[in-house]
Amino acid sequence: MKRTALPISLAMTAVLLAACSQDPEPAAAPPPSAPAPATTSSAPTPTGANSAAATGATAPSAASGVPTTPTGDVQSYTTDLGGNDTVTFQVAQSAEIGGYVVDGEGFTLYRFNPDTPDPSRSTCNDGCAVAWPPVLGKHQVQYVGLQRKNIDSLHRKDGSVQMSIGKWPVYRFAQDTAPGQINGQGVDGNWFAVAPDGSRAGAH
Repeated sequence: MKRTALPISLAMTAVLLAACSQDPEPAAAPPPSAPAPATTSSAPTPTGANSAAATGATAPSAASGVPTTPTGDVQSYTTDLGGNDTVTFQVAQSAEIGGYVVDGEGFTLYRFNPDTPDPSRSTCNDGCAVAWPPVLGKHQVQYVGLQRKNIDSLHRKDGSVQMSIGKWPVYRFAQDTAPGQINGQGVDGNWFAVAPDGSRAGAH
């Protein structure tokens, strides 16, 4: 029995050694993962950037026939105010209200019923003057289509100098965004485009 068992043991040992000496096959490498799809995002629109270009809206254009620069028989005079600035008055025509005064850029000028012409006094101050900015006096005044006697000035509550037409203080309207617009006509029953003599345009 001993002679038989020894060769069998030796044979089993040789098999085990041979199995251990063989290198195991390397595990297959996992397939490469697909790259994550690139994401594109547009830059956020800044708050309040609702410009005409961004929204596709078209800016209002100037009404036809409204002078945006003084032409014709331009007259002028200088005031006691310092500086080199100029304030301009011109006359535009409307089928609805007739002749009315515009500034050097063609924006409509208005008068306010609660103001007084004699003496010239403005009652539009503080928040009112934000919606209806007064036309302030400048060193030089030029005018076309108006009479010199109808152009004057007055001192406002805050000490600034405001221009007047026919003794009525004159203003622009913040909601007129293009030359020739007359969005302030008849607002609150008190605001009217001013005629070259200071009267209410369209009242005749």
